Amino acid sequence: MSTRQPPVTQTERILAEIWCDVLEVDEVGVLDNFFEAGGYSMLMQLVREQIAQRTGIRPTLTELFTHATIRSCAAFLDGSAQEQESVAVVRERVESSESADSGTGRRETDIAVIGLACRFPDAANVDQFWSNLVSGVDSVSRFPPKSIPSPGGRTRQYVPARGLLEAPEWFDAGYFGYTPREALLIDPQHRVLLECAVEAIEGAGYDPDRFPGQIGIYAGCSLSAYTEILRAKQQEDGSITEWDILTGSTSDYLASRVAYKLGLRGPAANVQAACATSLYAVHLAARAVLTGECDIALAGGTSVRLPAKLDNYRVGGITSPTGTCRPFDAAADGVIGGEGCGITVLKRLSEAIADGDHIHAVLRGSAVNNDGRDRAGFTAPGVRGQVEVIRAAHSAAGVTPSSITYVEAHGTGTRVGDPIEAAGLNQVFADGKPREHPCLLGSVKGNIGHTDAAAGIAGFIKTVLAVERGTIPPSLHYSEPNPDIDFAAGPFAVATEPTPWAPTGLPRRAGVTARGLGGGNAHVVLEQPPSPPPRADAVDDQVLVLSAHTPAALDELTARLTGWLTDHAELELRDVAWTLQVGRRLHGHRRYAVVRDRQDALRVLAGDAPERLVTGDHARDGRAVALLMPDTADVAEMRRWKALGLDPDLTLTPDCGDAEIRSALDTPGRVFLEIGGSRLSERLREHPRWTPEHIAITVTDPLAALGELWLAGLPVDWAAAHTTQVMRVPLPGYPFQRQRYLLEAGSAAQPPSPASAPGPDTEQRNTEETVSLLFTEMLGLPNVDPEDSFFDLGGDSLVATDLVGKLEQLLPVDLDVREMYLAPSVRELTALLEERMRDEAGRHG
Repeated sequence: MSTRQPPVTQTERILAEIWCDVLEVDEVGVLDNFFEAGGYSMLMQLVREQIAQRTGIRPTLTELFTHATIRSCAAFLDGSAQEQESVAVVRERVESSESADSGTGRRETDIAVIGLACRFPDAANVDQFWSNLVSGVDSVSRFPPKSIPSPGGRTRQYVPARGLLEAPEWFDAGYFGYTPREALLIDPQHRVLLECAVEAIEGAGYDPDRFPGQIGIYAGCSLSAYTEILRAKQQEDGSITEWDILTGSTSDYLASRVAYKLGLRGPAANVQAACATSLYAVHLAARAVLTGECDIALAGGTSVRLPAKLDNYRVGGITSPTGTCRPFDAAADGVIGGEGCGITVLKRLSEAIADGDHIHAVLRGSAVNNDGRDRAGFTAPGVRGQVEVIRAAHSAAGVTPSSITYVEAHGTGTRVGDPIEAAGLNQVFADGKPREHPCLLGSVKGNIGHTDAAAGIAGFIKTVLAVERGTIPPSLHYSEPNPDIDFAAGPFAVATEPTPWAPTGLPRRAGVTARGLGGGNAHVVLEQPPSPPPRADAVDDQVLVLSAHTPAALDELTARLTGWLTDHAELELRDVAWTLQVGRRLHGHRRYAVVRDRQDALRVLAGDAPERLVTGDHARDGRAVALLMPDTADVAEMRRWKALGLDPDLTLTPDCGDAEIRSALDTPGRVFLEIGGSRLSERLREHPRWTPEHIAITVTDPLAALGELWLAGLPVDWAAAHTTQVMRVPLPGYPFQRQRYLLEAGSAAQPPSPASAPGPDTEQRNTEETVSLLFTEMLGLPNVDPEDSFFDLGGDSLVATDLVGKLEQLLPVDLDVREMYLAPSVRELTALLEERMRDEAGRHG
């Protein structure tokens, strides 16, 4: 006996007959879901045609997806559901209009977007991404057509396509302190996020090591394809452990790896919400900043698949057979996959203004939710959830729909998905208020494809740049509206060309939507940044400071800054100097220049005055400082230098004796700052205890002296060095010195040559050779200096434990991993091992 509920009304009976015919089944219940009963979007179109023929009513596909059971669809067709919905919509519109206004004032809940970084197809950074968007560049890679079987024994051709990143397997392992072997074992999408996180926080003008508050990170990634490669390599290379695979490729360690390598002490949370992942991350990060869980938050997502794999087209699927994503267009036939990574930096707006941060945009409000069961199926989008999440975001932002003049939609370019999204937008935005111009609509997926976990942050970054720069980029591949989208029912028009954005009487304000398979919805409201406060002009000289991990990176960074100053004449030199002084991570290779103005800076940085571009690699933490003063100490001068951050533990005057000088020089690497012409530095340099590690700085130019102190590694309070108000400004990112790290078929995670790799003949080698070979094997290096420390070369406790285990297999010795810290070099460890083996032989002799 059937448990299905039979049709009752005439419309239900008609629909049941149509369903049975289309689905080729004998019986359906009025509460069965069309898609769970075996239907899909192409069959729903057949249902629509039969409904039109038998009832004279032609519902849209969106309406049929929304009413996916016979009972709800019949009620809708009979008009009862439509009437109930219209009453509810009117009530919600009135409530929304009464509770919100145009929202032009600043609020305590406003969040500043102070940093952005990204890597997307054809774009290595934010500026290239923006240039491509405004120019209407299609960055999807397309490949020769392929054929697949289709119903009826025929074949169908499709165009494989994907938005691909350029060289995502290249990575600067040395910058992050990874050995080559460690870099090989980390999923490339994790590595790309690491580099983008550095670019984002430095782009915001902050060094986590010197920031006094808490910095958090919220991020997510796509399913790792690299895990499969690591599993396969584990069968060939026993040194690859389960722990290596777990920490190197799973999403659990994505955010915590960034927190560890950047020194972030706030919350580090992994976020997973399918295609809505990275916009969920933005929402959660904003909430964390508002609740005080952190003072600054990074948020974003990454999606990189290596080796790259194109989506296979199948009939009835969501992948475009033509290899082109056409959001909202009549010819839309599916989505294109893409790769990318994006990250933003958030901070309370009031604090960002007070701290002189560069503000790209204001995040006024956001919301997230899920469609629940109110949709066609688990992977199908719903209308109600989208309507509710947008209204919740508007409520949080304190704005009305009519004050929003651009929406960055999820816009996948699927024939049914776009109409469903447009129906939800129409329901929210048709508030009855007049508009001078339509609300423009766009989707970045036409440019770069659907970047999965990075899709939300791609739309977010695009919209942040639009509200900041006052131009709405075109939405690509749109020529004729999708006939299932009722544009007449709402205020929307698709942006088809770069459009100047200056709404009358309103700030530039936009919404950004992301939707995930499984029903996740996220929406944020963005607004143009406040104008910077007026400041007094400054004509002071400035000291520009640069540091990098390697000499080559330092040279490239210098060249980048030169080009940036050439291209950005609007930047004030004091702001450039301040950002470099406080907003960059400190490295060992350093360079400074004291400059008068922008033109002087360009001349010096270009190398036209080499004596003024001072370089050094002797930066060292913890140097002791001694002040060299004339007979009559200038108390005010001493206070001034202490205010700049110096903490001298010793003061010498011209009448000091040899014993005092000897005692001062007994401190390795001490810095002597000579003030007021004491001439003591000459005595120090002539003393037999003077070494090249000691530094003497004679103050003739205070700014040059600050540069020298910074060059030596001493902390400088740069705020005390500025006499006028300064602001952080965007500057070029760090020039990573990348190398290729990718495990492929036939490759190895640690490739020692067969002639030298440790093996059965190890006993024939001397101990130092065995230790040296294991160092190179475990660290993934071609060779090592026998005096170099294992830990300075990039090793850590986990790798040291593996190395000790291999030594115990190859040599007759027991070793505790803690002894590696006492004998960290090849030579020291060899001496320890040989002593241990002699003792062991003596006991058994």
